[in-house]
Amino acid sequence: MKRIFLVITSVFLINSISFGQKWIPEVICSTDTLTVEPYISMKLIPEKIDTTNLDSYKIIQCRTRSKVGFRMDIAVSNYYYRDNTTSWIGQHGGPNFNFILVVDKINFGFRFKPWTIYPKKEMAFNGQTLPTTAKLNNIRLDYYVGYSFDFEKLISIEPYAGYNRTSFLVINEDELNQKFTFNKTGGLIVGTTLNKYFKLKDYGYLSVFGTLGCGFVDYEKVHSDLDNGYFEWNLGIAVKSFGIKRFNKKVE
Repeated sequence: MKRIFLVITSVFLINSISFGQKWIPEVICSTDTLTVEPYISMKLIPEKIDTTNLDSYKIIQCRTRSKVGFRMDIAVSNYYYRDNTTSWIGQHGGPNFNFILVVDKINFGFRFKPWTIYPKKEMAFNGQTLPTTAKLNNIRLDYYVGYSFDFEKLISIEPYAGYNRTSFLVINEDELNQKFTFNKTGGLIVGTTLNKYFKLKDYGYLSVFGTLGCGFVDYEKVHSDLDNGYFEWNLGIAVKSFGIKRFNKKVE
């Protein structure tokens, strides 16, 4: 599975380097012209300003997409662990909430990925045995930076790299009449997102996307019997919107 992920990521990056940067922001200008009359302070006229060529000129007001924007994702994720971790929590799915600050083609992202699991077998943590009736919250927080390679027809490929923070929490301790503590863990994450955007209005877009990712998270910090790492894929929709940059254009 990891080999497939690496091959797909490599193909995406090669295509991006060869054919990227084709998504050019649209410039929209008004059809009405405005006349600008030059204003010169009287204190400057006598010695510094030549007033013979101070003619009025015409401008039109224009707008284009700002470099700063925001994106919000909602997705369904699926996770695949190695054997020892799978024997404890299985290979499960869960929701994925993603919030991204966009600066030109750079993405600064934060993902919140919670899910509740029933353990498949009992294991001891810090002197307490966790039963299979426990409602175990697996909470993942991803912090990452990505880059958007834009293509024609509003298609974008966005590789990313960052850090995952994983924690576990039992939410039915009162029912079990037990208290549990788990060590937190984390590790490097890398992946690639493929987007197909649809224009909504001006500089707002709807995206249908899929993500392939790999997390090098050390689950041995949670329990010595567990493995390292996981593979994931996500499918979801997103809304991406940019601010508006306004400027005046001189009419020749």
